Amino acid sequence: MGSTPERERTPEQGPRSVYNVVRDSTVEYLIQAGYVHGDITVNLPPRPGRLDEAAEALALAVRAQWSAEVGAWQLGEASAPLAVRWRAEWGEGGDAAPPVAGSDRVADVVAALLSRRHRRLVVLGDPGSGKSTFLALLVLALADGHLGDLTRHRAGDRNLPVPVFLTPESWRAETTPFKEWLTSRITEDHPGLPRVDGAHPAERLIREYRVLPVLDGLDELPEHRRGHVMAQLETALGSPGLGVVLAARTGAYARLERPLPAASTLTARPVTPEDAAAHLTRTGGDRRWYPVEREINAHPEGPLAQALSTPLMIWLTRRVYAASGPDPAELTDRARLPSRTAIEARLLDGAIPAAFPETPHDPDRLHAPGRWNHARARTWLGYLARRLSRRGITEFAWWHLPKLAWLRPLSVLTLAAVAALCGEAVLAVTDWARDGFGGRPVHSPRQHLAGGVLWGWGLRTAAMTWYGDRLWEPRRRADPLKAGAALRSASRAASARRGMRAAAVLVVPAVLLVLVVQGTHDPAAFTWWVLIGFVLPCFLMTVLAAPSDTMDAATPDALLASERRTALLTLGVLAPLVGLGDLLWVRIAQGDGVNSWIAGAQAFTGAAAVLVLLSPWALWTVARGWLALAGRVPWCLMEFLRDGHAAGLLQRNGGVYRFRHLRLQEHLAGTTAGTTPPGAAAPVPAPRNVPLQPVDRGRTARPRTPDPATAPPMHTLRGWKVIDTDEHYIVDGRTRRYPLAHWKVVGAAGALVAIRTALQGQLFTWAGLGILLVWPALGLFLNLVALCLPRQRMLLRIDRYGIHSTIGRHGVTYRWDEVTDIAVRPVHVRGRDSKYYGPHVRLRPDPHRAGPPRGFRGKEGWYLVMPTHYKPLVPPDIDAALERFGGRGCDHDPPGGAWNQG
Repeated sequence: MGSTPERERTPEQGPRSVYNVVRDSTVEYLIQAGYVHGDITVNLPPRPGRLDEAAEALALAVRAQWSAEVGAWQLGEASAPLAVRWRAEWGEGGDAAPPVAGSDRVADVVAALLSRRHRRLVVLGDPGSGKSTFLALLVLALADGHLGDLTRHRAGDRNLPVPVFLTPESWRAETTPFKEWLTSRITEDHPGLPRVDGAHPAERLIREYRVLPVLDGLDELPEHRRGHVMAQLETALGSPGLGVVLAARTGAYARLERPLPAASTLTARPVTPEDAAAHLTRTGGDRRWYPVEREINAHPEGPLAQALSTPLMIWLTRRVYAASGPDPAELTDRARLPSRTAIEARLLDGAIPAAFPETPHDPDRLHAPGRWNHARARTWLGYLARRLSRRGITEFAWWHLPKLAWLRPLSVLTLAAVAALCGEAVLAVTDWARDGFGGRPVHSPRQHLAGGVLWGWGLRTAAMTWYGDRLWEPRRRADPLKAGAALRSASRAASARRGMRAAAVLVVPAVLLVLVVQGTHDPAAFTWWVLIGFVLPCFLMTVLAAPSDTMDAATPDALLASERRTALLTLGVLAPLVGLGDLLWVRIAQGDGVNSWIAGAQAFTGAAAVLVLLSPWALWTVARGWLALAGRVPWCLMEFLRDGHAAGLLQRNGGVYRFRHLRLQEHLAGTTAGTTPPGAAAPVPAPRNVPLQPVDRGRTARPRTPDPATAPPMHTLRGWKVIDTDEHYIVDGRTRRYPLAHWKVVGAAGALVAIRTALQGQLFTWAGLGILLVWPALGLFLNLVALCLPRQRMLLRIDRYGIHSTIGRHGVTYRWDEVTDIAVRPVHVRGRDSKYYGPHVRLRPDPHRAGPPRGFRGKEGWYLVMPTHYKPLVPPDIDAALERFGGRGCDHDPPGGAWNQG
């Protein structure tokens, strides 16, 4: 900050006046006062509100995450960027924008997009054309625009939306609306954002258009899921305020029957041979690249120039033929590499040896980066790629590893064997201690072991109920050393419904137990048992299981480390408290020192077995061990994936890994688009529930008829009568009740009994097997009872007046002028998921209208029409009837919503 004199005055005339010119300063407010005559009025900008602070915190987290991710991609020298050009077709409204954009002018694209009335952008291109890289640079440009750049002395603009980079892999668009999924992802990835009105700000940020979703990988979804995604996006983007950026392959997007309306497009242009040759020569820095440059310039239509027309292949060329790698002149050998396909296969094959070269050993790590054998690395990555390709997904989540079909029984047997060994060991030690130290014999030597199992299961169930966690799925936990932050997180997760469930699991049995034992021979012993072995562990469990308040996005390593720390802390803190409660109970009630220590040891073992062996970390450890023994993955799998990410082979998005590009995954899996991996079964045809073109009266489109192989028409089902005329469509039949929801409870109870039986050493006895088989038998018995009940009548009538449905003794009618939307959603019976799907309707608000019967009430304002399938499908004839009668003129105006999947 420098001073410049404005005018000079003599001492007799008064002080010398100056004015200040501020240059290159980072101050936010600057106030200067000298000789003041009169009042001074200072008008400062308003302080940012809580929502502004939340948006800024989200922008900081996004910029930190994607700055590190782009740095790991090794995009090349900043002084010699690759010239990638995009053909722009901008939507209506907004400022004038150039028809050609470049990757080095992302700021111009951001300005042009934000000036449009509809902030919708579709980034198109061939495989490897740089779509994902462009999106990452776009995210960084938007985050920088929101925050400003202190190094360039540029203030931020809080009115700019905060970008949120996501992949639609985890979005079940068939049943989940877009805004609901976006809210859940922001909440899960950034749990520590500043609260607004005591709640997470994700919903308000979306509602007030403060975020810009950036979706990458639409073409990586199965074809039937792409239609659901586009239908949901069209529904969510009804107002021009919320925008979206979407990336897809040009061919896949062209095959969509419902493109994104009012969207601008950027289409990647191939890299010209001159640009590719110049980039390789500049970044290579030696004479080895001269033959490649001569070949490209001499044959611009040749196989080498065609192969190097995409940024992906140029990046692979730089990686494979680095200074310490092979000679790039081999690319010009027409005898070895006669076609573009052969050259691309050579580059893809060389990616793994280039990522894991032979380097000097680092004594600080068991496997230093690059010390992995590239042949084994190819085997390991090939196995992961085949597993992802067979499931039709691109994201690898470490907690899904134990869900492999052949790993499930091995994991269950392994955990049961570990529990049995622990149980037999503690029983042997306690029997030896009782005999050696003169303990009195007891009638039930294993009761404290079983009690520890029950207490441990109660603690885990209560924590899952309080925080809404799902069994065996991880969550980044709060730091237990910061008890205040953990308790604040626990309080934010509190709700009346969760509190009542947790009380039903823990508090109610504890209170009843204390009340029952009052008046017995020694109630103080039971009171101490409940307080030390039950109440205090419950309080500590809420601290240990509290979600993290960090704003940064979770990483796979952070999730695994958090679950490992939680499991070990429960082993070292909660399980000893459960054992101490039993120790005090026996010591005070019986006065037997030896048996009190024996009871404490047994209760500790039982609680530890449940708290540790049923944790996601334990399941991951067992599954990884079996896969490593089979040679499918390395023993240090997470370290290997971390090194693969550092080498540019993998991409990290939140808590999952994915391959840097789908081409690399397909190549390692031995597949190309539309082929089946070696040894894999032929894929089952997916349902073609993709949207139709809009129907008359401007109504939103409905999905195309599903594949009859997966959703058969109603008239082909036995016991159903269908009447389909120009006036109405009627389905009448009777169906048996076949409940499925109870199997989740039966499975959890069976797992608990299995651990308890194993700890008691009775798992492989006839009595133990009989007790274990009781729970599956109970589940089958409930299904048999349901099958023996009389068939339930189901009637569905669709006509030009509306929809009438009858299920059993209850019926409901929805008039078309009341219906605003129709969707396939999970069927909830009395608030519980029945594991079935069926069409639902959403009605216009009307305080004078009585709601449908209780059996037809779903969640989130949806009402059931009729359950149709155990998958999110609809029979094609019902779909056609809804389209025919719901989209044509009639006495009552047809619905303004859509028949869509979710």
